[in-house]
Amino acid sequence: MKGFNAGVYLRRVLKYVIFYTVFILALLALVYFTGDNHSISFWELIRPGSQKNLILLIVAFSAVYPFIGFISKEVPVNRFQATDKEAVCRFAAEAGFILVSDDNGKMVFKARRVGMRLFRVFEDKITVDYNENPLVVDGMRRDALRIARHMEYYFRQVGKE
Repeated sequence: MKGFNAGVYLRRVLKYVIFYTVFILALLALVYFTGDNHSISFWELIRPGSQKNLILLIVAFSAVYPFIGFISKEVPVNRFQATDKEAVCRFAAEAGFILVSDDNGKMVFKARRVGMRLFRVFEDKITVDYNENPLVVDGMRRDALRIARHMEYYFRQVGKE
């Protein structure tokens, strides 16, 4: 695979295992403590024998999601100038991201809201590499594609002028 980084992949898997475990336990606690029937224990909410299946489901999803949830999208351009940087920042801001850094031909954006960052397990970074043509947008699939589509439309319109 092009550009595969095992360290980043394993970090994401570990984050998702922890996040989904905590999330499911929080949902079970909500059901248990808001219910009227306390004749069963908290751990009996999960049928005996289903614990292994639940753990396997969490681990399997956490192992697969970094492959399908993250993308590297190329955006062809004729040229990239300072005014184009402002447009890219505007597209990212409309998607809920703020510029964190702009060094060595890479713009790095992070989610503006803490809740958004939390539910994306702080894997919300979008990078735009503008060193060469085509530009490369990396990040979570939904956000990277949204920003890349806006950029493609913008550069098509600029190319027509």
